Amino acid sequence: MRRGRPLPKALSREQVQRLLAQIDHPLDRALLLVMLRCGLRVSEVAQRKLAQIDWEQPALHIEQGKGRKDRRVYMSPEAVARVQQGLAQHPGERAQGDGLWNRKRHARPLSVKAIHKKMERDATAAGIPASCHRLRQTFASNLLERGAEVIAIRDVLGHSQISSSARDAKVSSQKITQE
Repeated sequence: MRRGRPLPKALSREQVQRLLAQIDHPLDRALLLVMLRCGLRVSEVAQRKLAQIDWEQPALHIEQGKGRKDRRVYMSPEAVARVQQGLAQHPGERAQGDGLWNRKRHARPLSVKAIHKKMERDATAAGIPASCHRLRQTFASNLLERGAEVIAIRDVLGHSQISSSARDAKVSSQKITQE
């Protein structure tokens, strides 16, 4: 017999605040906020380069994401401010390297495994069950709760199947109770 999968659980606002409180370095905080406010996959955020940020829009250009799809993801003002704050600590060094999130080796991107480990460490310290993918699910749920259509969420997340977006963007029970 086939077992059903449980619905994803988005982080609450209070859990996000507790997670952010555990992060000291501005660049690490920016990394978390880009995942949370842009809905990027951990592999996509790991590959970001400074040149792929459009500061005027403000947006990130995702080249050859999962499924070899290109897409443009708009950044929240909070994420933009945190990225700029993190970059201000090492202004000249970042422009030459590919390691936007790598604090030690600016010429090399931070690995997916390293980002997962950072998230695991911060989530454990905050005492919450958070992961990189849970940040993505939280982003999708927040969009749906604010009235976005599932098709638009699919495009923002880069899904090819609408069922993936619908699953990631489950509505909180609080929203259902209000309606």
